Amino acid sequence: MAPARRKSTRARTKVQKANKVSSSELKASLDSATLAEQHKKLSFEVFAASEFSPEDRNEIWSILENNMKDAYARSSFGWKPVEKQAELFHELSRFIVVRNTPEVSSTSVPATIVAYSMFRFEVEERKDVVYCYEVQVHQQSRRSGLGGCLMKQLVSIGKRWKMQMIMLTVFKSNVAARSLYNALGFEVDPTSPEYPDSGEEGSESSDEEREEYDYEILSLPID
Repeated sequence: MAPARRKSTRARTKVQKANKVSSSELKASLDSATLAEQHKKLSFEVFAASEFSPEDRNEIWSILENNMKDAYARSSFGWKPVEKQAELFHELSRFIVVRNTPEVSSTSVPATIVAYSMFRFEVEERKDVVYCYEVQVHQQSRRSGLGGCLMKQLVSIGKRWKMQMIMLTVFKSNVAARSLYNALGFEVDPTSPEYPDSGEEGSESSDEEREEYDYEILSLPID
């Protein structure tokens, strides 16, 4: 759901520590009680980008391409699959992967990925954050609450590893995603390029002078 974004290079102790955490430790940070209650027939796993099999990588990329290719092509970013794959499978990328586990009677059918989120621990404006790069749900699994569930799991991970907020970048054209984030309490972050800065004298400009962007940066503080 997120377009490519600028990177922060300033490291802090909590982010450095979180980036060394194992996938099993991150999985233990998930809200397992909620998952067991609401998504009993699905399995939730956590992986580093380097831990995927070639089949999983292909499946993850296929979901993103099917969901986002047209949106990128219409945007100011353009569709650049090589750059997007490099971002998606970066060495610091972490994934919460949701699989549709087959029934016992159908063990010959492999479990398939129905949704995932990709995130990183980063520093933004001197704050330790979980930056959500992607929340992708397979077309056949939409309207099942998985997008909201994945975002809530990122909050759970952020709390466990003492991050200060969740951040993400979203296309303005992605109405469904923006509606979900608003419902979860996300607001436009001060780092967003069109954030209203009415506190400075002379900061107001006419519509003709104001540059328009096709994306915005949202954030949600973690208590």
